Amino acid sequence: MLRTSMLAAAATTLASFAIAQTVPTGFVIDTLLASGLNASNDLCFLPDGRVLIADSAGAVTLFANGSGVLVGTVPNVESGGERGLLSIAADPGFATNGYFYVYYSSTLDNFMHVDRFTCTGDLAIPTSTNLAFVGSSRCVVIATLPDNAGNHNGGSVRFGPDGKLYLTVGDDATMCNAQILTSQAGCLLRMDTSGLPAGGSTVTPTFSSLDPGDNPNSAATDFSQLVLAHGLRNPFRMEIDPVTGSLYIGDVGAGAEEEYSEYDRPSVGPLPLVNFGWPWREGANAGFSCTGTQPPGLVPPLASVTHGGGWAAVMGGARYRNLGGSFDFGPAYEGNAFYLDYFAGELRRLEKTTTWAPAAPVAGQPSATNWGSGFVNVTSLRLGPDGALWFTERNGTATLNRIRPVGPVNSVAAISGGGQIATFGDAFVQPLVVEARDTSGNPWPNAPVTFTAGAGVVLSATSPVSADANGRAQIFVLGSPSGAFTVTANAPGTLGGVSFSLYARRFQVISASNLLIFSISNKTNAASQQMPYLVLMSYPGSPTFQTWFGPLCTDPTWPGTFAIEDSLGLYGFASLSGSFAIGSPSLTKIYTLPPGLFPGLLMSFQAIAFDQTDGWFRTNCATKQF
Repeated sequence: MLRTSMLAAAATTLASFAIAQTVPTGFVIDTLLASGLNASNDLCFLPDGRVLIADSAGAVTLFANGSGVLVGTVPNVESGGERGLLSIAADPGFATNGYFYVYYSSTLDNFMHVDRFTCTGDLAIPTSTNLAFVGSSRCVVIATLPDNAGNHNGGSVRFGPDGKLYLTVGDDATMCNAQILTSQAGCLLRMDTSGLPAGGSTVTPTFSSLDPGDNPNSAATDFSQLVLAHGLRNPFRMEIDPVTGSLYIGDVGAGAEEEYSEYDRPSVGPLPLVNFGWPWREGANAGFSCTGTQPPGLVPPLASVTHGGGWAAVMGGARYRNLGGSFDFGPAYEGNAFYLDYFAGELRRLEKTTTWAPAAPVAGQPSATNWGSGFVNVTSLRLGPDGALWFTERNGTATLNRIRPVGPVNSVAAISGGGQIATFGDAFVQPLVVEARDTSGNPWPNAPVTFTAGAGVVLSATSPVSADANGRAQIFVLGSPSGAFTVTANAPGTLGGVSFSLYARRFQVISASNLLIFSISNKTNAASQQMPYLVLMSYPGSPTFQTWFGPLCTDPTWPGTFAIEDSLGLYGFASLSGSFAIGSPSLTKIYTLPPGLFPGLLMSFQAIAFDQTDGWFRTNCATKQF
């Protein structure tokens, strides 16, 4: 897991001395479970907020309703040194299928294993401790990751917001294997577990059956089809941004630096294959050579810390998001990234404006560099559904803890209206609805809720909006700038409001010399980003044509209207470009026009398309004077 068994033993001895833990003013650390755990390595949240805790020797404990209960023991776990039950993740569908996944060293062979087990009992009752699993429910996921050295195993198993299972894997102390895509070492994996059989199975699935189909190397027929990134040394702790799906990885260094790295997932387009550089690079330093020459495009870490300050085993922590929980940190922390060190016990924070940088200090933090200090042997730092940062720690005894704002506090939760997409210039159909809650978490009648938005956003009411008898307040967006924007709701006495993400699609037309350029800025909530368009152009004088999805300024039935691009087949699949208009979902087309084709005319343009989630829509009317 970390550096050597000797260092781990020394750290455990030092942990017997009480060390004060310090966090900024307005925050407190709760110890939630202080008994029944033994060398806890990781934790995960069930969809209803309960917590599963993985101990190194294989025990899995449920924390619910203020107490811990043994759920079962993963069989055949080899524990000791850097081996053991290293990570645990609950299936997004746990409430109905009872599945959870583990990553561990096995006594059966010299391989690291990913297995699925099935819980029975109360799968969706937040206060219940009636949950159990048996070893015979084991379903093999991966059983071929090398574990010859006993150290540098990685690794974190996590589900992303895309429903896929991610895993960080160490280099098994053979550093140049991290540069070989088929070595099954030093890499980040992305897998689709939806096709696994129900119940137990000892048959190892093929790599192809685990391939989601859109990985960087999905065209391959070997292990590399599961690889999202490589060039990692010992990525013990990794977390996934619940908003963007980007990954934040703590990669334990060799003799020079600890690395905290980001796999920056693009919002659209293919997933890139990333090389984090090990062993060619260690943090900001030159590393060690492998066969051949150093490959190009190595991705540097977001932050690196030299060993001279006591850092020796970085723990990659969460990218913070305010989730509408009672312990949200507030807008000042939105999007920040946290990481700490197992040995140094220092907790640090990054923020991103245009680039990542250390966050400005806040009142009461122990130093300008450290947001927190005094932590002892933290093995997992995760964002909880309540907004707190939860962590497992081996401070003399194994404990489950959380960092939260001093409370209780009032809160605001988003109910509905987020994620809407509308046409630029139109009002958004659904209201933005929030629920204000008091310090006990109950609806807060007549709460003054303030809705704020950026420049160009027109709201239907002036804030504050008074909540109804059920604590509900709502507002409509009547107008907005084009593209993505947010509206935030807050109420007095909270540490952070909630934000609604919305999008206004826009059609724009420009011309330069004899070029005609049109651009459709768009977004979709559908699984498929591909979107066929019908793009219409009308001479001056076109009447307005009414449709059930809004008026068109280019009447399709008028003789002066014609199709530039028809990928819907309504005009016989006409295409001025010859390549049709398939957006992903945005679209840009450039045409060369004969000089003087539309002399002095004010031409109108409009596009129509079908969104698999929202149905038919039309863009705004764009005009161009030729």
